[in-house]
Amino acid sequence: MLNAQNKPYDFICLGGINNTYAFVTRHQIIYEIKFKPSSYIFGNQPPFTEFAFEFVMDVAENPLPKLPPPDTSLPATIASIFNDFFVSQETVVVYVCENADGRANSRNRKFNQWFEQSEQKGLSFVKLDYRFGADTEFFFTSLIMRVDNPRMAEIITSFQKLSVDYNQTEK
Repeated sequence: MLNAQNKPYDFICLGGINNTYAFVTRHQIIYEIKFKPSSYIFGNQPPFTEFAFEFVMDVAENPLPKLPPPDTSLPATIASIFNDFFVSQETVVVYVCENADGRANSRNRKFNQWFEQSEQKGLSFVKLDYRFGADTEFFFTSLIMRVDNPRMAEIITSFQKLSVDYNQTEK
């Protein structure tokens, strides 16, 4: 049962080249969710190129003097935005845990928690997790698509090949 604290925030679709969505939290933090066209992900292999996007979540404005606090409405909001964005059943989204500040493990764990919570809300997505790189320098990625994606097997095979090729070049 949803209460006021885990009800999704209202969001707006700003559109644009990065398919940007925005919302404001109860702490007045402004988030931007972007689905950046990313044809390079699959090595420019048609037919995947026009349906490939990278998921990016940015804090656009934080009036607090610290990092944003945990917010139980974020998972529901992100799930609502995913539902809105995934109109085409062929859409594929890749999430890469950025690690410039050494917080990739934390981001990966948080994203997985959000996704698990959104699955409980009835979303029909498949998420496959990959780890790119060597033992000491690596990054987490998640491949997300609708369960009814007609090219699911091809996409998974292509992304697994990309993962293997990347890991071999890093050795």
